[in-house]
Amino acid sequence: MALIELKDVARHYQLGEIDVPALDGVSLSIEAGEFVAIMGQSGSGKSTLMNVLGCLDNPTRGSFHIDGHDAGTLGADELAALRRERFGFIFQRYHLLPHLDARGNAALPAVYSGVGKGPRSERARALLERLGLGERLHHRPNELSGGQQQRVSIARALMNGGQIILADEPTGALDSASGAEMLRLLRELNDRGHTIILVTHDAAVAAHARRVIELKDGKVVADNGTPAGHVPPGELPSDAPPVHEGGRLRRLQVQWREAVATALLALKGNRLRTALSMLGISIGIASVVSIVALTTAARASIETDLSSLISGRIPVWRGNPSLPPGAVPQPFRPHEIDSLRALDGVKAITVNRQLQLTARHQSRDAMLEAIGGDANTLKARKLKLVEGRYLNAMDFESRSQVVVIDEKSRDALFKKGEPALGQLVFVNPGMAPDPAAQVPGGPPPPTAAMPFTVVGVVAPEGGAFSFGSWLGQLYIPHTTFSRKLDARADVDNFDVLLDLTVPPQQVRAQIIHRLKALHGREDFGTWNGEEEFRKFQSVTSAMAALFAGVAAISLLVGGVGVMNIMLVSVSERTREIGIRMAIGARQGDVRLQFLIEAVVLCCLGGLVGVALSWLAAQGVNAAQQHLHVDISWAALGVAFAVSSGVGLVFGTLPARRAAALSPVDALARE
Repeated sequence: MALIELKDVARHYQLGEIDVPALDGVSLSIEAGEFVAIMGQSGSGKSTLMNVLGCLDNPTRGSFHIDGHDAGTLGADELAALRRERFGFIFQRYHLLPHLDARGNAALPAVYSGVGKGPRSERARALLERLGLGERLHHRPNELSGGQQQRVSIARALMNGGQIILADEPTGALDSASGAEMLRLLRELNDRGHTIILVTHDAAVAAHARRVIELKDGKVVADNGTPAGHVPPGELPSDAPPVHEGGRLRRLQVQWREAVATALLALKGNRLRTALSMLGISIGIASVVSIVALTTAARASIETDLSSLISGRIPVWRGNPSLPPGAVPQPFRPHEIDSLRALDGVKAITVNRQLQLTARHQSRDAMLEAIGGDANTLKARKLKLVEGRYLNAMDFESRSQVVVIDEKSRDALFKKGEPALGQLVFVNPGMAPDPAAQVPGGPPPPTAAMPFTVVGVVAPEGGAFSFGSWLGQLYIPHTTFSRKLDARADVDNFDVLLDLTVPPQQVRAQIIHRLKALHGREDFGTWNGEEEFRKFQSVTSAMAALFAGVAAISLLVGGVGVMNIMLVSVSERTREIGIRMAIGARQGDVRLQFLIEAVVLCCLGGLVGVALSWLAAQGVNAAQQHLHVDISWAALGVAFAVSSGVGLVFGTLPARRAAALSPVDALARE
């Protein structure tokens, strides 16, 4: 059985509406171990025939068998396997990859066989030494002469065995001495059992072959046939330590490792373009990470302050908009408030007694709000003591005329830098409460300003929010407040402090049920701070997502830029794609290479973007103390994953386009 057999093979090309026959009914067979020269003038179809023989191109008509297998029934990856396992190519223009050294170029076919770096490097070294390039292993193609480059291409052809060596005008770009050396090497390879198919237009070169096939206008016009007495060789001798194709897992490991290495080399070879492409991704990632970090910090600050202000309490007040016209809401009596203290989930109740009045210190006076404070007031109103002390049990028991002021009151009554502790503040209620509301036997309404000694200064815990009105506030012992400022027993509002062992909504429902039973109707209002806080969190989450989405537009623009650059890269490296396919790369190998390159590009850009975000966060934190911006490891991981995803998404189209190229078309481009 012939090694190669063609029957009535035709290859036509369509140029617009014109049908151009490059091959027209070629039939021939080639035995293993032959040295065949295919000769013809330009346009005779010899290069097309070589492409068909090397499984780089498919015939339009006819059958093509290799070792009894019909190549016309094989898919793209199966043809790639044939080229990888059976063929070795020696091109006129060498077709070496410029970013690889001599050993890397020679070892390239073994990459797609899944051979590890050590074994394939050792075999490449042995082959190059045998071809006289032992001292040029680490030289790149531009550092080698034409003859040396052609010998590297011979080593590459022999890397996976090279049972069939296709040489396309191998002496065309060489001087006479190098050309003669090339023909000697081909004859030596044939003597060792390799099948040599030489394509040339030079009769003197063709004369070195044992069989000459002449083409003209796509037809075989002369063929002296297989030499008489030709005996097919046995197993090919080993030119170097053999390599064995790895299993699927090993092949995937080698494939991924080499794809990453190739991507880094390609990106390094176009530093400026790589930097500009990375800049787009870096800006996008930095924008998203920075805005997410800023909004997260702002949300945390606002929500912390708001939570400290409203969580853990249910305000209750007199009045309800749904009451019928003319209905007067009842105030809350002491026994009603006491009945609520026994409800499950109620930790304490703070009665809010407050009154607007005029306060004066020396020549400064201000309209302020006096509040009857008890032991729970600081906690209920989320206040912290910044100077002095708070009201104590003795103040409540003795109805002392002492006062704790907030920072607004201090600024209104005292000069800047003037100490407030121990100073007297005169309080004038201005208008006495309605006498009908007084407790029988209680004190008469105040008629003159009363002195109070300042014992402490308080401020809001959160800092961003303050509890109460826009007026400054004075905290007076509730016993003193009831005795000397407002002697009413009933109150208009109070706060229920929760112990959170019972759901707040359940406690609120119990409060409403109890007060409705006592008042006969719902003439009061309540508010669940926990529920409102959750609503506020939903709003802030939506706003944060909106800001992140706006920032993501820049990432989208960067991704489009990467896709554009990768499409340009595919166009510029078409010949490289053809070389890789010719030596056995599958479509998946080519697709993976360009996809990995896009991902690596985006990941590098993502790392730069993350670094920029971190530096920006440090700058913001150094410039101010109110808002702490923190870039978490989780955010960094998400940013890196997003940049990888951008590479996958926007690298897919260029990678698919590269893999879809025909090997013969790719090799023909410059």
